[in-house]
Amino acid sequence: MPEPDEQELGPQIADAFQSKAHTVQGLRSAGYAAEARRRVHRRRQRLTMAAAAVVVVAAIGGVWGVIGGPSPVTTSSTAGSAADNGSKMAPGAPAEATVVCPEQHAILAAPTHEALPSGDGLDLDHAIVFGLEVCRYRLEGAQMLLGSAHFNAATAQQVVDAIKVLPERNPSLPVFKCTPQTARPKEAIVLRFDTATGIREVWVGYDGCSSAGFFTGTRTYGLYAAPLKLFMTGTVRPAGGIYLDHLKGW
Repeated sequence: MPEPDEQELGPQIADAFQSKAHTVQGLRSAGYAAEARRRVHRRRQRLTMAAAAVVVVAAIGGVWGVIGGPSPVTTSSTAGSAADNGSKMAPGAPAEATVVCPEQHAILAAPTHEALPSGDGLDLDHAIVFGLEVCRYRLEGAQMLLGSAHFNAATAQQVVDAIKVLPERNPSLPVFKCTPQTARPKEAIVLRFDTATGIREVWVGYDGCSSAGFFTGTRTYGLYAAPLKLFMTGTVRPAGGIYLDHLKGW
Protein backbone atom coordinates (compact mmCIF):
# COMPACT_ATOMS: atom_id res chain seq x y z
CA MET A 1 0.00 0.00 0.00
CA PRO A 2 1.22 3.44 -0.66
CA GLU A 3 2.33 5.29 2.56
CA PRO A 4 0.32 8.37 3.51
CA ASP A 5 1.83 11.63 2.72
CA GLU A 6 3.54 13.31 5.71
CA GLN A 7 1.83 16.53 4.85
CA GLU A 8 -1.59 14.88 5.26
CA LEU A 9 -0.72 13.09 8.54
CA GLY A 10 0.54 16.19 10.27
CA PRO A 11 -2.75 18.08 10.31
CA GLN A 12 -4.71 14.93 11.28
CA ILE A 13 -2.51 14.26 14.30
CA ALA A 14 -2.74 17.90 15.39
CA ASP A 15 -6.55 17.78 15.11
CA ALA A 16 -6.64 14.58 17.17
CA PHE A 17 -4.56 16.10 19.99
CA GLN A 18 -6.67 19.23 19.99
CA SER A 19 -9.91 17.23 20.20
CA LYS A 20 -8.46 15.22 23.10
CA ALA A 21 -7.46 18.35 24.90
CA HIS A 22 -10.94 19.83 24.51
CA THR A 23 -12.49 16.62 25.83
CA VAL A 24 -10.23 16.52 28.92
CA GLN A 25 -10.80 20.18 29.61
CA GLY A 26 -14.56 19.69 29.30
CA LEU A 27 -14.52 16.78 31.75
CA ARG A 28 -12.49 18.77 34.25
CA SER A 29 -14.80 21.74 33.92
CA ALA A 30 -17.81 19.51 34.44
CA GLY A 31 -16.21 17.96 37.56
CA TYR A 32 -15.34 21.33 39.03
CA ALA A 33 -18.87 22.58 38.45
CA ALA A 34 -20.40 19.51 40.08
CA GLU A 35 -18.13 19.85 43.11
CA ALA A 36 -19.01 23.54 43.40
CA ARG A 37 -22.74 22.78 43.25
CA ARG A 38 -22.34 20.07 45.93
CA ARG A 39 -20.51 22.45 48.28
CA VAL A 40 -23.10 25.19 47.79
CA HIS A 41 -25.86 22.68 48.55
CA ARG A 42 -24.16 21.53 51.76
CA ARG A 43 -23.59 25.13 52.85
CA ARG A 44 -27.28 25.94 52.31
CA GLN A 45 -28.25 22.89 54.39
CA ARG A 46 -26.04 24.00 57.30
CA LEU A 47 -27.43 27.53 57.19
CA THR A 48 -30.99 26.20 57.15
CA MET A 49 -30.34 23.93 60.16
CA ALA A 50 -28.66 26.75 62.10
CA ALA A 51 -31.58 29.08 61.42
CA ALA A 52 -34.04 26.42 62.59
CA ALA A 53 -32.06 25.93 65.81
CA VAL A 54 -32.11 29.66 66.52
CA VAL A 55 -35.86 29.74 66.04
CA VAL A 56 -36.33 26.82 68.47
CA VAL A 57 -34.06 28.42 71.09
CA ALA A 58 -35.88 31.74 70.81
CA ALA A 59 -39.23 29.98 71.14
CA ILE A 60 -38.31 28.29 74.43
CA GLY A 61 -36.01 30.99 75.74
CA GLY A 62 -38.20 31.54 78.80
CA VAL A 63 -37.37 28.03 80.04
CA TRP A 64 -33.92 27.27 78.59
CA GLY A 65 -31.07 29.60 77.80
CA VAL A 66 -29.21 29.61 74.52
CA ILE A 67 -26.61 27.26 75.96
CA GLY A 68 -29.18 24.88 77.34
CA GLY A 69 -28.97 25.95 81.01
CA PRO A 70 -32.08 25.92 83.21
CA SER A 71 -34.20 29.02 83.38
CA PRO A 72 -34.58 30.84 86.70
CA VAL A 73 -38.35 30.67 86.23
CA THR A 74 -39.84 28.65 89.08
CA THR A 75 -41.39 25.40 87.89
CA SER A 76 -44.50 23.90 89.38
CA SER A 77 -42.53 21.10 91.05
CA THR A 78 -40.17 23.59 92.71
CA ALA A 79 -43.04 25.72 93.90
CA GLY A 80 -44.73 22.62 95.29
CA SER A 81 -41.62 21.62 97.21
CA ALA A 82 -41.31 25.11 98.69
CA ALA A 83 -44.93 25.03 99.72
CA ASP A 84 -44.45 21.62 101.35
CA ASN A 85 -41.42 22.87 103.29
CA GLY A 86 -43.29 25.95 104.41
CA SER A 87 -46.25 23.87 105.58
CA LYS A 88 -43.95 21.94 107.93
CA MET A 89 -42.83 25.10 109.76
CA ALA A 90 -44.40 25.93 113.09
CA PRO A 91 -47.31 28.37 112.88
CA GLY A 92 -46.13 31.95 113.12
CA ALA A 93 -42.47 31.04 112.54
CA PRO A 94 -40.51 33.99 111.12
CA ALA A 95 -38.88 33.62 107.70
CA GLU A 96 -35.46 34.36 109.18
CA ALA A 97 -33.83 35.16 112.48
CA THR A 98 -34.93 38.56 113.77
CA VAL A 99 -33.46 38.42 117.29
CA VAL A 100 -30.32 40.50 117.84
CA CYS A 101 -28.40 41.70 120.88
CA PRO A 102 -28.79 45.45 121.34
CA GLU A 103 -25.76 47.37 122.47
CA GLN A 104 -27.93 49.23 124.98
CA HIS A 105 -30.29 46.96 126.87
CA ALA A 106 -32.75 47.53 129.72
CA ILE A 107 -30.75 45.25 132.01
CA LEU A 108 -27.98 47.86 132.08
CA ALA A 109 -30.28 50.32 133.82
CA ALA A 110 -32.25 47.83 135.91
CA PRO A 111 -31.63 47.85 139.70
CA THR A 112 -30.98 44.07 139.70
CA HIS A 113 -30.91 41.17 137.27
CA GLU A 114 -34.26 40.10 138.72
CA ALA A 115 -36.07 43.25 137.56
CA LEU A 116 -37.27 41.99 134.17
CA PRO A 117 -40.64 43.61 133.32
CA SER A 118 -43.30 40.93 133.36
CA GLY A 119 -44.61 41.89 129.92
CA ASP A 120 -41.19 41.21 128.41
CA GLY A 121 -40.64 37.84 130.08
CA LEU A 122 -41.13 34.43 128.47
CA ASP A 123 -43.86 32.14 129.75
CA LEU A 124 -41.79 28.95 129.88
CA ASP A 125 -44.76 26.66 130.46
CA HIS A 126 -46.43 27.59 127.16
CA ALA A 127 -43.49 28.76 125.07
CA ILE A 128 -43.03 27.90 121.39
CA VAL A 129 -39.75 29.42 120.31
CA PHE A 130 -38.14 29.79 116.88
CA GLY A 131 -34.65 30.87 117.85
CA LEU A 132 -32.50 32.24 120.63
CA GLU A 133 -29.97 35.06 120.88
CA VAL A 134 -27.79 34.98 123.99
CA CYS A 135 -26.43 38.37 125.08
CA ARG A 136 -23.81 38.81 127.78
CA TYR A 137 -23.54 42.28 129.34
CA ARG A 138 -21.16 44.03 131.70
CA LEU A 139 -23.31 45.77 134.29
CA GLU A 140 -20.68 47.52 136.39
CA GLY A 141 -18.17 50.16 135.33
CA ALA A 142 -17.98 50.54 131.55
CA GLN A 143 -21.32 48.98 130.66
CA MET A 144 -21.32 47.17 127.33
CA LEU A 145 -22.25 44.11 125.34
CA LEU A 146 -19.52 41.56 126.01
CA GLY A 147 -20.60 38.84 123.61
CA SER A 148 -23.46 37.22 121.71
CA ALA A 149 -24.38 33.88 120.21
CA HIS A 150 -27.27 32.67 118.07
CA PHE A 151 -28.99 29.29 118.43
CA ASN A 152 -31.61 27.64 116.25
CA ALA A 153 -35.15 26.69 117.22
CA ALA A 154 -34.21 23.20 118.40
CA THR A 155 -31.59 24.44 120.85
CA ALA A 156 -33.84 27.30 121.96
CA GLN A 157 -36.57 24.83 122.84
CA GLN A 158 -34.06 22.65 124.71
CA VAL A 159 -33.07 25.65 126.81
CA VAL A 160 -36.73 26.38 127.61
CA ASP A 161 -37.41 22.75 128.53
CA ALA A 162 -34.29 22.58 130.72
CA ILE A 163 -35.23 25.73 132.68
CA LYS A 164 -38.94 25.20 133.22
CA VAL A 165 -38.48 22.01 135.27
CA LEU A 166 -36.12 23.66 137.77
CA PRO A 167 -37.12 24.54 141.33
CA GLU A 168 -37.14 28.13 142.48
CA ARG A 169 -33.74 27.83 144.12
CA ASN A 170 -30.71 25.56 143.94
CA PRO A 171 -30.14 24.51 147.59
CA SER A 172 -26.54 23.50 146.86
CA LEU A 173 -25.55 27.13 146.28
CA PRO A 174 -24.52 29.22 149.32
CA VAL A 175 -26.49 32.11 150.74
CA PHE A 176 -24.44 35.27 151.10
CA LYS A 177 -24.82 38.28 153.35
CA CYS A 178 -24.23 41.23 151.06
CA THR A 179 -23.68 44.91 151.40
CA PRO A 180 -25.39 47.11 148.80
CA GLN A 181 -21.99 47.73 147.22
CA THR A 182 -21.31 44.04 146.66
CA ALA A 183 -24.85 42.91 145.91
CA ARG A 184 -24.96 44.19 142.36
CA PRO A 185 -23.47 41.70 139.87
CA LYS A 186 -20.64 42.69 137.56
CA GLU A 187 -22.31 41.01 134.60
CA ALA A 188 -25.38 39.05 133.54
CA ILE A 189 -26.81 37.23 130.53
CA VAL A 190 -30.04 37.97 128.67
CA LEU A 191 -31.77 35.14 126.78
CA ARG A 192 -33.78 36.68 123.94
CA PHE A 193 -36.24 34.18 122.47
CA ASP A 194 -37.98 34.64 119.12
CA THR A 195 -41.69 33.82 119.45
CA ALA A 196 -44.87 34.30 117.48
CA THR A 197 -45.71 37.33 119.61
CA GLY A 198 -42.28 38.93 119.39
CA ILE A 199 -39.13 38.83 121.48
CA ARG A 200 -39.51 37.46 124.98
CA GLU A 201 -36.66 37.35 127.48
CA VAL A 202 -35.20 35.47 130.44
CA TRP A 203 -32.50 37.18 132.52
CA VAL A 204 -29.76 34.99 133.97
CA GLY A 205 -28.02 35.96 137.24
CA TYR A 206 -24.82 34.16 138.26
CA ASP A 207 -22.74 36.93 139.83
CA GLY A 208 -23.16 39.38 142.71
CA CYS A 209 -24.28 38.00 146.04
CA SER A 210 -28.00 38.72 146.34
CA SER A 211 -29.55 36.08 144.06
CA ALA A 212 -28.88 33.71 141.20
CA GLY A 213 -31.08 31.92 138.70
CA PHE A 214 -33.32 32.42 135.67
CA PHE A 215 -35.80 35.28 135.94
CA THR A 216 -38.87 35.77 133.72
CA GLY A 217 -40.50 38.74 135.46
CA THR A 218 -43.18 36.52 136.97
CA ARG A 219 -41.23 33.47 138.10
CA THR A 220 -37.77 32.55 139.36
CA TYR A 221 -35.94 29.31 138.53
CA GLY A 222 -32.81 28.22 140.37
CA LEU A 223 -29.36 28.34 138.81
CA TYR A 224 -28.39 24.86 137.58
CA ALA A 225 -25.74 23.66 135.16
CA ALA A 226 -27.99 21.77 132.72
CA PRO A 227 -29.44 24.85 130.94
CA LEU A 228 -26.15 26.77 131.14
CA LYS A 229 -24.28 24.08 129.22
CA LEU A 230 -26.64 24.52 126.29
CA PHE A 231 -25.78 28.17 125.61
CA MET A 232 -22.68 29.22 127.58
CA THR A 233 -20.19 29.04 124.75
CA GLY A 234 -17.77 31.34 122.96
CA THR A 235 -18.04 35.00 123.91
CA VAL A 236 -21.13 34.44 126.06
CA ARG A 237 -19.32 32.08 128.41
CA PRO A 238 -18.29 33.95 131.58
CA ALA A 239 -14.84 33.49 133.06
CA GLY A 240 -16.56 33.02 136.40
CA GLY A 241 -18.99 34.52 138.88
CA ILE A 242 -19.67 34.36 142.61
CA TYR A 243 -22.37 31.73 142.16
CA LEU A 244 -20.76 30.04 139.17
CA ASP A 245 -17.65 29.45 141.27
CA HIS A 246 -19.80 27.27 143.54
CA LEU A 247 -21.71 25.52 140.73
CA LYS A 248 -20.29 22.31 139.26
CA GLY A 249 -20.71 21.02 135.71
CA TRP A 250 -21.53 24.22 133.86
